[in-house]
Amino acid sequence: MNRSFSIGAAALLGVWGTISCTRGPKPDAYGNFEAVEVVVSADGNGKLLEFNVDEGYKLHRGEIVGWVDTTQLVLQRNQLRGEIAVLRAQLPEKEKQLDVVREQLAKTKHELARYKGLADADASTAQQVDNLSYDAEVLQKQLDAEESTLDIQTRTLLARMEPLRQQILQVQDRIDNAYVVNPVAGTVLAKYAEQHELAAIGKPLYKVANLDTLILRAYIEEPQLTQVRLGQSVRVLVDSTYAGNAAFTGRIGWIADKAEFTPKVIQTKDERANLVYALKIYVANPGPLKIGMPAEVYFNNN
Repeated sequence: MNRSFSIGAAALLGVWGTISCTRGPKPDAYGNFEAVEVVVSADGNGKLLEFNVDEGYKLHRGEIVGWVDTTQLVLQRNQLRGEIAVLRAQLPEKEKQLDVVREQLAKTKHELARYKGLADADASTAQQVDNLSYDAEVLQKQLDAEESTLDIQTRTLLARMEPLRQQILQVQDRIDNAYVVNPVAGTVLAKYAEQHELAAIGKPLYKVANLDTLILRAYIEEPQLTQVRLGQSVRVLVDSTYAGNAAFTGRIGWIADKAEFTPKVIQTKDERANLVYALKIYVANPGPLKIGMPAEVYFNNN
């Protein structure tokens, strides 16, 4: 039995030796891939008339993927426009209304000038000149008063129109927000609504993320801090790398300034009690990398 046990132990050690040689030196850090996920919500309330989104779809930034029913909003906007039209029709035609008084004033001034000339030639009396002068003063005051009244009426009606115009802008903004516009280029990860369902402001419709570049959140111990720097290029390996697939190159884009306990998914139970520092490593994804996939990091990018 002792001889059999020795043979089995030797074989087991041989297997571990082969695995160790295959996987190479011990990684400097471990982590999992993640992405910046954006949850897109509705900006309006109503029935989702169109919704061209499904999981796995690749969307462009600014792409319209759906819209919410705006029938009631359009009716409200038309009503406000009608109220403005009524007020606009009440605006006084200032020049036409003042032309009559202006003509009377001009005629009176002309007669006053003529009678003054006659008075200089002793062909008219001073009383006639005084009467025409008084009539001209009255007409001028009447013209000024009517012009002031018409200006007040115009300003009042225009002031009543302004709140209606602001309401139209508010309604139009709600109409514009009824379109569901994709905010970032990426792949749809999850879909939370279906066409013809009722949408509400803030209600999630779908989740999208740019998978062209993934973020590897890895962890290192304090003594390793001197080995890393922002912008540093590192080598990233996943399980498929050991099956013959190529390794990946990453760039350190963020280093935590405070330590934390090692996440459960990274290390063994004993090692989880250690304090570590988080890194964000940006890795270009040609396709095989997935969110949540574990990876190993080697600081020596050779």
